[in-house]
Amino acid sequence: MGKKPDHPTLFAVVPPGLEGVAADELRRHRFRDVTPLDGGVRFRGNPLKANRILAIPTRILQRVARFEAPSFDALEAGAMAIDWAPFGGLTPQVTCTKSRLYHSGAVAERLAAIVPPGDVTLRARLHRDRCTLSVDTSGERLHQRGWRLENGPAPMRETLAAAMLALAGWAPGEALFDPMCGSGTLLIEAAGAAAGLAPGRLRTFACEAWWRTEAMPRFPAVPTMITGRDQDAATVAAARRNAERAGVEIAIAEGDAADATPPAETGLLVCNPPYGKRAEGPDAFRALGALLKGPFAGWRAAILCPRRDLEGALGRRVERRVPLRNGGLKVDLLVLPAG
Repeated sequence: MGKKPDHPTLFAVVPPGLEGVAADELRRHRFRDVTPLDGGVRFRGNPLKANRILAIPTRILQRVARFEAPSFDALEAGAMAIDWAPFGGLTPQVTCTKSRLYHSGAVAERLAAIVPPGDVTLRARLHRDRCTLSVDTSGERLHQRGWRLENGPAPMRETLAAAMLALAGWAPGEALFDPMCGSGTLLIEAAGAAAGLAPGRLRTFACEAWWRTEAMPRFPAVPTMITGRDQDAATVAAARRNAERAGVEIAIAEGDAADATPPAETGLLVCNPPYGKRAEGPDAFRALGALLKGPFAGWRAAILCPRRDLEGALGRRVERRVPLRNGGLKVDLLVLPAG
């Protein structure tokens, strides 16, 4: 039996280490045949729906074909057997590894002579003489939600923020507090989820050129206390404007983290503290440790940490450690139990 036309094979691209949590998100949204692989998750479903509602992937690719391509003749025959008309115009982007066809530029030229030209990216991957052709259904990377037009120092991507919340086990209904919120990325991602808003609600996607349009999905809202603070007045103002553009309401105060008080008896303290070029030394981690030992002792925590020598300042055992990259820097997400 052939596959239903509304359930093509798709691939959610994610940074290394996030395959499992991305697969969990896909299953939660009831996509089919979910299979984690290196660098992403293969699944079946509606590509427009996937782009709109998935918070963690970097982009969504639609698998078009896989075939043996030990020669240019085989490559051309495989590409010519595909009906490219539904995708409009395409631009090939090629990677070649451990294949007889090793020159990516030459492969791109051959494919460009076959597919109709245009702006949608056709991704061709040749590995061990096998060619995988995929069409990029997303266009711009999915962290570009459409609301963050202002940044604080070293902002994190929205997709990483969503992954961080998921890895920490946070879900709408649990209070969330960020004592060093910057431009508000973690808070706004959480507030959107609590309000039942699709992450891709404010932007368009490449697949809208060939995929049928449908109503924007919305999910049940869950009352959730989401608050934050930052010591820089301009950054707080930018975070508030970002939240307004995102269509969510968040209480963000100006003030030092050391003066923070819990907005609820328990919850999750989440933070991407200053480090690297943003700040030298462990001051931010000492401030977080004071909060976790003091007024937030009953709260769980999820904190990005660039160096093992900074962990001791937090004063809690690490329940879970997940290696990640933030802005090209190697960091660990530390998940800490309540004190």
